[in-house]
Amino acid sequence: MNILAIVQARMGSKRLPGKVIKPIINKPLILHVLDRLSKSGYVNNIVLATSTLDSEAPLVKIAKEAGYEVFRGEEENVLKRYFDAGRKYNGDVIVRVTGDCPLIDPYIVDNVISYYLMYDYDYVRLDVPNTFIRGFDVEVFSKDALEIVYKEVSKGDRKDNKSKDNKDYKEHVTLYIYKNRDRFKIGYVKGDRLYNKNYRLCVDTKEDFEIVSKVFEYFEDEYVGAKDVVRFLDGNERECGCGGG
Repeated sequence: MNILAIVQARMGSKRLPGKVIKPIINKPLILHVLDRLSKSGYVNNIVLATSTLDSEAPLVKIAKEAGYEVFRGEEENVLKRYFDAGRKYNGDVIVRVTGDCPLIDPYIVDNVISYYLMYDYDYVRLDVPNTFIRGFDVEVFSKDALEIVYKEVSKGDRKDNKSKDNKDYKEHVTLYIYKNRDRFKIGYVKGDRLYNKNYRLCVDTKEDFEIVSKVFEYFEDEYVGAKDVVRFLDGNERECGCGGG
């Protein structure tokens, strides 16, 4: 069984352009994501999935020079990008992570994968944001589930190219699964009180980037674990400018 992690990332973020290559403790943000994910005990292969736009060149260069596989596909149809990358790299199980989560924790990732492997689910996700902090997000699903979603969305495309749902399904890879729960077996990995906070550790804005940078700078450790991160934020909410829960 090939467990394939596909990390989606692009340079064209509207709120914080180029965020995925901004340095945190002298290392591009995207490499924190990829390197931390590489510590997973279950993931067999990691692929950075970005678009074919020329503007992605700096991101592609960084990932390739660090030894990571890069797949380039459609910019707006992220669902197709995942489907094509999964097929190219023969993923039996797909682990979805976004490239703006530099504090992704391989132990949490493995916990979600393990839960998926133990039970007969089509799709398992970390329970973000209900009982888990945003920024540790991970989703795991079968290649069969991805194929069903891709085929159904493609079918809808042919019927109505202006469908808002179809546009959303292409942008948000697993949205179709949420909206068609009767067709899929869905599982959630919930967090206890420690992780049930309102912190934001994904990077969408300058403020998000500053909070994450403070965490790394405090620990001086690019592999600091999620538990230590949360306890640090609990004790430094005001200094970090983040809200707890």
